[in-house]
Amino acid sequence: MIKILRERMQFLLVITLWVVIIAFVGTIFLVWGRGAVNPTGSNVIATVNSDVIPFDEYKKAYFRAVDTYKKIYKDKYSDEMIEKMNLKKMVLNSLIEERIILNAASEIGLIVSNEEVYDVVSSMPAFQKDGRFDPAIYKKVLAANKYSPAAFEKNLKDDILKERTRRLIKESVGYSEGEMQNIPAQGNVDVLLLQKQEKAYMAYVDALKKMAKIKVYEDRL
Repeated sequence: MIKILRERMQFLLVITLWVVIIAFVGTIFLVWGRGAVNPTGSNVIATVNSDVIPFDEYKKAYFRAVDTYKKIYKDKYSDEMIEKMNLKKMVLNSLIEERIILNAASEIGLIVSNEEVYDVVSSMPAFQKDGRFDPAIYKKVLAANKYSPAAFEKNLKDDILKERTRRLIKESVGYSEGEMQNIPAQGNVDVLLLQKQEKAYMAYVDALKKMAKIKVYEDRL
């Protein structure tokens, strides 16, 4: 079953991957270089099992989220709105979930090859000249934003792996013949299936969270 799902995901990933890439490239360069100093002097905001979430990683993710909301709401944006949303906790929860999903991907045996990462990087217009990937431009763009190729490609690989795991879990969910018969005639089967898949994925993540050893340093948020 896992093998079949992996094969089906090869073309599904092509569709969804660009959403991940655009969001990644479009936001990470906006905030790199901002100060991320933890007033307590510690660089740990949380731990997930044996994995550590550094404070500076959390801070950069938070600034990216703030910048995103500023773009969405424009003149309607306010710091009060961010506080009411409890954005800091939302961002940290997202990082915790990322660690959990990556651990799950490792246990399942999912991998992302260096060749796959290269294919994605070389396809990005930001790193191309005359429609072709230019290694010099690639290094120059990353260096200008204080980002090494190794770090960029590691984050990109993690993003691909997270999306692949998410798709794997969701694509394993379907309707039985009995369930199909109970769907109202006016019901949209595709929409209902997507909703069921999303619920299954969230239940999967929640179950992993309950099993994980998570420690959050609330005073450092």
